[in-house]
Amino acid sequence: MVLLIAVLTGGCDSLPALPGNPFAATPTVVEAPTRAPAPPTALPTPSPAPFTAFWVKNFKVTDMWSGPAGQPGVISFGVTSQQFCSFQVVRPQDDSRLYVLNPYSHDYFWIDADAVGPVPDAPPRASGPKPPDQNCTDQLYDN
Repeated sequence: MVLLIAVLTGGCDSLPALPGNPFAATPTVVEAPTRAPAPPTALPTPSPAPFTAFWVKNFKVTDMWSGPAGQPGVISFGVTSQQFCSFQVVRPQDDSRLYVLNPYSHDYFWIDADAVGPVPDAPPRASGPKPPDQNCTDQLYDN
């Protein structure tokens, strides 16, 4: 029995060897495949609202021009014969001028935007001939 106790107590002093620590090893870095960045998605460009013709009246006697402001060779056709003539704006504003239809003469020309103001309705229809010695009016004439 003494021998058994000696073997047992002697065996307690020495422990079996432990296996190697698997976490002690240096990890191997594996490069993840890189993906090319996705091309930017083009945002839809908003389409401008369609232009709608509208009516204006001049609140001062003003020039009637052959073209937009700043364009070479533009000339004045003269001034309006009176205030408060009706003109139909038929294109969006270009610089400081508006392209208008003069219903009195059935002609188109450019007018300074700062000389006119919008009106809510088309001018009223008039009966009879156009008044003479004018180049614009606040009414619509058929002839």
